[in-house]
Amino acid sequence: MDFRPELSWEFLSGDEITAKSVRAVRNHVRHVKEASPYYREALFDVFPEDIKSIDDIVKLPFTERTTLVEKTPSFIAVPPDRIAETVVTSGTTGSPLVFSLTAADIDRLTFNDALAFHSGGVTNADRAQICVSLDGMFIGGMSYYKGMMHVGANTSRIGVMPSDIHRRYFDLLRPTVIVGVPSFLIKLSTEFSKPGSDSYMSSIKKIFCTGESIRMQDMQLNGTGKALEDFFGAKAYSTYSNTELSISYCECIAQNGGHCRPELAYTEIVDENGAPVPDGTPGEIVATPFGVEGMPLVRYKTGDIAFRVAGSCACGRNSMRIGPILGRKSQMIKVKGSTVYPLAITGILDDISEIDDYIIMLENDDSLSDRVSLHAVTAPANVEKISSRLRTELRIHVPVLISNMATILHYRGKNGKKTRVIDKRKHGASAVRQSTV
Repeated sequence: MDFRPELSWEFLSGDEITAKSVRAVRNHVRHVKEASPYYREALFDVFPEDIKSIDDIVKLPFTERTTLVEKTPSFIAVPPDRIAETVVTSGTTGSPLVFSLTAADIDRLTFNDALAFHSGGVTNADRAQICVSLDGMFIGGMSYYKGMMHVGANTSRIGVMPSDIHRRYFDLLRPTVIVGVPSFLIKLSTEFSKPGSDSYMSSIKKIFCTGESIRMQDMQLNGTGKALEDFFGAKAYSTYSNTELSISYCECIAQNGGHCRPELAYTEIVDENGAPVPDGTPGEIVATPFGVEGMPLVRYKTGDIAFRVAGSCACGRNSMRIGPILGRKSQMIKVKGSTVYPLAITGILDDISEIDDYIIMLENDDSLSDRVSLHAVTAPANVEKISSRLRTELRIHVPVLISNMATILHYRGKNGKKTRVIDKRKHGASAVRQSTV
């Protein structure tokens, strides 16, 4: 794709974006009915001309992740010889998913991330380091790498390495931009908090954070986000994506919500019944990605909870923006009549310096309530402060249990992710769900 960001739909008026989105949905319906065995059947009684306004998208059925996993072959819309890459998701939030991409799909991901990084102020004058995994079938790392190069930045594939190697490359290459998982970058900052390390960090101006939230529901930085900006002396930008969406929602220079690229997808936020919710109201992210060849999807329910950010953006883009991921739909916590998502809890805990690490445990209490407990690596003297802060800000009681790093690591297992939430509640299945939040 030709990278001319000034031609992006994002800079059109809201009405123009909507009109183009209607045409894109029509074309998408036509494409999937022709190319996808699954949608040929699922949309047998729906036709492109049925989409007369964007509100008519409700005529299209939702696509659930469980269906995508169970019927993967029927979602593939190209011959086998056109598949250029196959990736497998980690399965942290469910069964692993095998996802197929064509060469054009990979180019599309590159274009998406180029637009994302450009919106965050990256130019061909920048030196970038990609500090996320570029192996293990993680598509994000390669997408970030290629997208950064597409913007024109001088880009290095560092990956996830021991801290001394990162220090060496920071000192040698003096990056102005880094891309990484917040908890890993915090770990690096701890290692770098030694005399003489300041010079390694002085060149960094922008940090693009993936995989974990750095903002709270009020759009302010959480403890992790603050720590990153304070330590590196740089601006931290949040980005959200997953393999199935084939898009990302990245903050721009205004740092006020992740922009959806309207030429690449139409995004909805819906309630538990699938109805749209007002701006600012949490709901499930549902996306219809445009232009995907390998495994095109229609109204894909991500299971992730966020909200639509109201108003126009200071950057001049008129595309839809979403707030931080508040949690998984399955993680909604109900405690004595109050509803809360894990991010609200982690946002508070990450801001308490006396906590070295923690796990939030969710268990069944009764049919109308859940039981929440906090296993924290902290001194006994801090328990009352932590409990009081949670009670005051969330209006729920969360028992604080003293733990240690060995126990926390045991809870997390060997999936390599910094799990924050362990959900032992029964959701119609006995599996224990883990989430980094």
